[in-house]
Amino acid sequence: MGSPTRCKSLNEPQKPVQYHPSDRNPAIDRPEDNGLGFGALTTSSNTIQSCCKASGFNGRQLGYVQGCDLRKPSCNRCTSLGRACPGYADPWAVVHRQQNASAAHQVQVRVAKRLKERGAFDPASSILEVDEEGTSPDSVEEEEIQRRLRTVPKAFQVDSELISLNHFYSNYASGGEVALFNLFPSMKSSAASSPVLQEALKATALASSSLQMCQAGLMAQARQHYGKAISKIGGALKDNSTAQDDSVVVALLTLGLFEAIVPDTSPRKITSHCRGSLALLRYRAEQGVATSLDKGLLAFVVHLGMLEIFIGQEGRSPVLVGLKQAAWAKDGMVEPLLVRAIDYKHMIQHVLSSADIERASVSHVTEIFQIGIDIIRDIEAAANYRILSPGPRNKPGPDGAVDEDLNSFNHLLGRKSDASDAIAKGLYLTIRLHLIEYILSLSIALGEPTREELKTLVNLPHGLTAMEQVCEQIRIVFGFDGRDSACTTQGVGFNAWCMFWPMIAVLKSAFADKDTKMWIMDKCMAVSQASGFGMAMYQQGWFETDGAKD
Repeated sequence: MGSPTRCKSLNEPQKPVQYHPSDRNPAIDRPEDNGLGFGALTTSSNTIQSCCKASGFNGRQLGYVQGCDLRKPSCNRCTSLGRACPGYADPWAVVHRQQNASAAHQVQVRVAKRLKERGAFDPASSILEVDEEGTSPDSVEEEEIQRRLRTVPKAFQVDSELISLNHFYSNYASGGEVALFNLFPSMKSSAASSPVLQEALKATALASSSLQMCQAGLMAQARQHYGKAISKIGGALKDNSTAQDDSVVVALLTLGLFEAIVPDTSPRKITSHCRGSLALLRYRAEQGVATSLDKGLLAFVVHLGMLEIFIGQEGRSPVLVGLKQAAWAKDGMVEPLLVRAIDYKHMIQHVLSSADIERASVSHVTEIFQIGIDIIRDIEAAANYRILSPGPRNKPGPDGAVDEDLNSFNHLLGRKSDASDAIAKGLYLTIRLHLIEYILSLSIALGEPTREELKTLVNLPHGLTAMEQVCEQIRIVFGFDGRDSACTTQGVGFNAWCMFWPMIAVLKSAFADKDTKMWIMDKCMAVSQASGFGMAMYQQGWFETDGAKD
């Protein structure tokens, strides 16, 4: 039999007691509901009706039970303990609705405060007045956004050509080393008087900035100026007086730099501006109008010719072919040490391409190896020492002066600063790496070496060590891997132009493993992104050795 005391307690007065939340049992006081508290109310009503039936209440007597507070649980646990029942907690929707309204009000207050500080907010209309008028928070927020939009200043109209030219001059500042790059700042003031050079500079600067800033629109402008420069150069070359002007040959070499930044997809079909500038330099020399500027520009062209010989595509006519027998270019020819390196490469290629390579005599092969090792030793000395002559026992001349010839890599770099010395050393060590690879390739093609050949090859420097020395110079020039950059006065574009050869040489070296190639590729991409020079030629296959693309 159920006890009627539970329903009887509804008629008895309850003693007011204090309630402590820790005394509540969630399993009893908070029955599961549908998320809005309705399940709890239904459970409470059913419990009251069942208790009343157990105590003898009939259906007509339920009206008295309906007077109970349905917002409170029907367990009477708190009542039995002598405490006041706190009832059910507010539904979660009500709580969060209050929090959302409070947060919206706080946001409105903060926005109004910031706008008032900026002087773009009307003090006469405050957030409180808007709320009292019954305006919704969304409309207030929209009005505030409109006020802020009206106060935003218009963007400045920046001349993209001016910005690109300034970037170009700073990126290719050579610190007084390369003649062509030294001309750019001085030509800035005289560009207006030379339309040919003006269009060439704008085309190259816009192309460089387009790759640096990832702006396709700048590349479209660069191609427009490139077309104008080509037409103006063609018109200038038709007249003998204008063809002898310095700005024309400088413009041609500048377009050669454009050719390197934005290479053609088919290298065989491209019109080389470097070859065109070489022909113009020859014309100026024959006409007797050549100056010291021509010597510096010729050193620039010779460097590109050597780059083409050592890492360019096989089968293309090298630039240096026309310079070997050129009497007009006596002062701008390749230095003797590098001529020996170029001739040695041709010697190795001739032996490898001969049909009777396996029948070559041991003495002849040993002599070839020894010639290469001697050149490698001299190149290493040129990389480590700036002064080539005079020797330690040379005496000064009658006037007391001693002529000093620097290992300046084809008169390209003065090696009078730490920056130019680091770059020149990296270039010499790169040629040394090429020669070591040539000797080893010949040794592999000949098969197992004889005892005499091994005695000669034992003096050959280790290939991995030679490659690591080139990598170290790359770190020193650019400041990679925690090194302090030695080139602080030069621009990143000039450093990229000088060190592009060593970086590609390491990337294509047979001594480089997977990790080394990943490292140098990452550095090449970083330098190319920062300077806008270099990697486009490699990505389009300009330096593949298995044949040119059609």
